[in-house]
Amino acid sequence: MSKEKKRIKEQMLIRNAITTINRQLADLESSRKKYIAAAATARANGIASQYNLAKNAIRIVTAQKTVVEQMLLNLQISSQIKDVSEMTKSFADGMKLLSGSITDTTDSMNFEKVTKQMNKAMLSTQMKQVESDMFLEATQDAFAGFATSSSGSVGEDEIDRLIGAQMNGSAEGGVDSEIAELERKLKASGITRGEA
Repeated sequence: MSKEKKRIKEQMLIRNAITTINRQLADLESSRKKYIAAAATARANGIASQYNLAKNAIRIVTAQKTVVEQMLLNLQISSQIKDVSEMTKSFADGMKLLSGSITDTTDSMNFEKVTKQMNKAMLSTQMKQVESDMFLEATQDAFAGFATSSSGSVGEDEIDRLIGAQMNGSAEGGVDSEIAELERKLKASGITRGEA
């Protein structure tokens, strides 16, 4: 496989991964909204067990969404680092070609100085690659730590705020909130759903 075909294949894989992650984020956000609506309905109907279950689901989905968002950012940063590394390699190859051409056409050219500069440039590139590898390892360790810790969980106040917003109709899915409000009014007046 030629270098160009390999590069195109890698770009396609990266794009597919980003698309998959974005799709997962959309699914998680959709689930989070459903759980908020379910919690609001359970609270409005006074069903404590369903309310607590929905709150736990909100907490879990929000933590998962945070991890997936970090994965997306890590992939985007890694892709950018790879692009810069490839550009740096192309630059170094171009400089090497130019250095050879200059040497061939100009006897007075100080090739030793060019070689030293090239070595210095290559060393700098290698050092940046090592820093990049260390960054990626640290990011992976951070993901692993996040996945096993509770620090990414959503606090009770935040969950209660989301549910309250849903019940007040300010969150998306206001129709469900209006239905819940109508059901509360019907209960208060003594009319049940079957009678209406």
